[in-house]
Amino acid sequence: MHLLLLASLLCLPIAPINPVEEDTVSSINFHVAAGVTTPNGVVGAGPELSARYELRMTHPLVVRCAVDFKYSETNSHLFPKGELLTSTVAVDLLYYRGTRHMTGYVGIGGLFAHNNFSAFKKTSDSLMFYEDVESVDVTDELGVRITLGLRFHEWYSFEIAVTEVRPRFVKNRSSIDGDHYSRDYLDTRMGGFRVSVGYLLPILRR
Repeated sequence: MHLLLLASLLCLPIAPINPVEEDTVSSINFHVAAGVTTPNGVVGAGPELSARYELRMTHPLVVRCAVDFKYSETNSHLFPKGELLTSTVAVDLLYYRGTRHMTGYVGIGGLFAHNNFSAFKKTSDSLMFYEDVESVDVTDELGVRITLGLRFHEWYSFEIAVTEVRPRFVKNRSSIDGDHYSRDYLDTRMGGFRVSVGYLLPILRR
């Protein structure tokens, strides 16, 4: 689906005749957005909030710095169940073309995801009883993201983002006497789709 959207954005005749003088993107934007991430087999769907600072380097390229906050719950029987709060810092490079009525853009960038995992009490009790696991963490990891989007009337946005990140679950154990300590790592993939809508606040128009 995202490949079809990308092809449509790049093929539609939505570029202005003189894209430099009639540029459709302000020099600096503050962009806020809210959306939902789809299930990926490890965590379920969850809400996500984003704050983005966008700087137009030169037509038609924009550098975006973003901070995202996502909440989800693990739903796989292969991993400990609990609540996962992910804070993401990302830098994306966007390529755009369009008119003041509609602008399409595609971007690629890197991200750093900080994960805060809290196991459900039933899960914690079970892990302690059967495996002597005192706590469970999810590692912080680097990842990549591809973004496809549309902007309407320079103020509103609709985006689909595809993220690839591979954190690990960490099971922390200690012996009864407290002299021995060990960790078990479970590899996983938590990438997926994000659909969001946003509102742009121009800081510097030209």
